[in-house]
Amino acid sequence: MEYYIQDIPHTDFLSIFVISALIIFFGMGYAAFFTLVKLKLLNRLFMIAAYSSWVLLALSMYYLGELLRVEPYTQKVLIGAMVGYLIFPHAVYYILDKVHSRFEHENESNQIQ
Repeated sequence: MEYYIQDIPHTDFLSIFVISALIIFFGMGYAAFFTLVKLKLLNRLFMIAAYSSWVLLALSMYYLGELLRVEPYTQKVLIGAMVGYLIFPHAVYYILDKVHSRFEHENESNQIQ
């Protein structure tokens, strides 16, 4: 397999830095809003903010890939990672909710006896 290393123009370094910072910011926003809504500390309407943060995160990740001139396969891996980042918190919440309800009800039935 042949790999081509392309130089990144020095004029793109500021853009790469800003987009990288936005990726951290939007990722943190998605995780924070999602968690706070699931903990019922925020209204469910804030889930719109969580998903908006995820969309901006995915767009930022795509644009960073364009700025870095990554290979098409790497671009697909980045988008796959964004889909995983969307699904993973849902899976974790579902598993934790099921475990909590199972052991919470089990402890209540043991205390009654």
